[in-house]
Amino acid sequence: MSTPTSRRLAIALAVSVGLNLFLAGMIASAWIAKRHYADRPDRPAAALAGGFDFRRGLAALGDEARPIAREIRRDFAPRLRESGREVRAARQDVGALLLREDLDPAALQDAFGELRQATDNAQATMHEALIETMTRLDTDQRRAFLEAAMRGRPGERRPPRDEGG
Repeated sequence: MSTPTSRRLAIALAVSVGLNLFLAGMIASAWIAKRHYADRPDRPAAALAGGFDFRRGLAALGDEARPIAREIRRDFAPRLRESGREVRAARQDVGALLLREDLDPAALQDAFGELRQATDNAQATMHEALIETMTRLDTDQRRAFLEAAMRGRPGERRPPRDEGG
């Protein structure tokens, strides 16, 4: 095997091992959190499998939330789409650098920094949208929203988007 081929193979193997370790960590974390909080009545909903689903939360409110959902979408959708594009582009940049034959650690460090910044910006925009939504709901609506948004199960279908406006 030639040196360039073996180097590519070593890089591919390193990336594969890294992804496998990441996946194993996610599975172990979910398993531990589920076991830790399973018999606690005060368990935080976020510790359950499924994460947070904004649309499921709004769907739980029914028709009363439709005007809020439309307004939030109108105000935040362009920024959320743009931040999503920035995160995808930063991920692609990292991936391209990882697969280069002449791996440059400084360039990789910079690319990961850009990915962190793009991810932070996207999350900040999502938080703004959530704050805007929560300030428009009363306590019971917020409770219903959060219970639905945080108790989804992996693989469960999300509510369809309201295409009405």
